[in-house]
Amino acid sequence: MNLFRISTLILILFLQACSKGDLVTSTNEKIFLDDLLGKWTLINYWADWCPPCIKEIPELNELSAEFSDDVNVYVFNFDRLEGDALNEQLLRFGVKVPSLITDPELLYEYDVPEALPVSFIIDKNGKLFKTLKGPQTKESFLKAMSLN
Repeated sequence: MNLFRISTLILILFLQACSKGDLVTSTNEKIFLDDLLGKWTLINYWADWCPPCIKEIPELNELSAEFSDDVNVYVFNFDRLEGDALNEQLLRFGVKVPSLITDPELLYEYDVPEALPVSFIIDKNGKLFKTLKGPQTKESFLKAMSLN
């Protein structure tokens, strides 16, 4: 019986490792939507040509560092950069939160506005909860999720 359980566990882990993942980060981390359940998820769309976006980055870094038990924080480059071009910008602007290369727009069924910055808050059940347009602070993010 123990050998069967171990074999089953190994098979499950192997299959999960081989699966694509719902979202992928710039470091090739695979994220499954089910793994995000139970915590708030904040997805911030940004670009290097958007000064308010750049101003938000320290706020996002702080939010992620201080509230990691309650909130998953991700950024997504509006210009859809990947690879070296994206990594150079992440380094230049000090982005410390994971950067998605898979656009979450279709998974959460929201429309990305033409103006940046914009942040989407996904509730603990995986549903779009709120859209925050314009520059935000750590406090405004917390308030939107009722965590302050």
